[in-house]
Amino acid sequence: MKKRFDTKKLTFMALMLAITLILDLTPLGAIPLGPVSATIIHIPTIITGIILGPIAGLIMGTLLGLVSLLHALTRPATPLDPLFINPLVSVLPRMFIGLVSYYVYKLFARLKTSISSFIGGAAGSLTNTGLVFLMLYLVYAKEVVDAVGAPFKVIIISVFTSNAIAEAAVSAIVTAVIVTVYKRYQKI
Repeated sequence: MKKRFDTKKLTFMALMLAITLILDLTPLGAIPLGPVSATIIHIPTIITGIILGPIAGLIMGTLLGLVSLLHALTRPATPLDPLFINPLVSVLPRMFIGLVSYYVYKLFARLKTSISSFIGGAAGSLTNTGLVFLMLYLVYAKEVVDAVGAPFKVIIISVFTSNAIAEAAVSAIVTAVIVTVYKRYQKI
């Protein structure tokens, strides 16, 4: 019977969680841009999903969501951060980052590792942004509009034409580099 999580996988996940915490606790992980934060703390979750599979990606996404919730509770930086105290906004959307990254990576697995992981990285980042904003809209549309002072449609368009594209590009590049190197050394 094959073990789901051996010591090597648990160590990898612990390392990715540690990187997530470092990114969250330092200015390296979130770039405040007015009423929203451009974040890259989801990259370890994307990498975990692609390298270790969907279950590990789901667990890492859940842990990322809990880090986000604790961030909102202890260190709110933008007018929208208090809304992330709700696990429907902070945890639930992040659970799918590693899952989507893994399945998109597998969908394009016939291509080179660098290309499939690039696409998986972008998909994971867009999953983060898309699902978080979906939950913000479903749960807090009025509060978001009041805090930002613009219609929700305008907020979504501005975020997806600026932050989301930048986050997806950075996530795709970093993921492609790390996954490609990791997979290359796994063959040795």
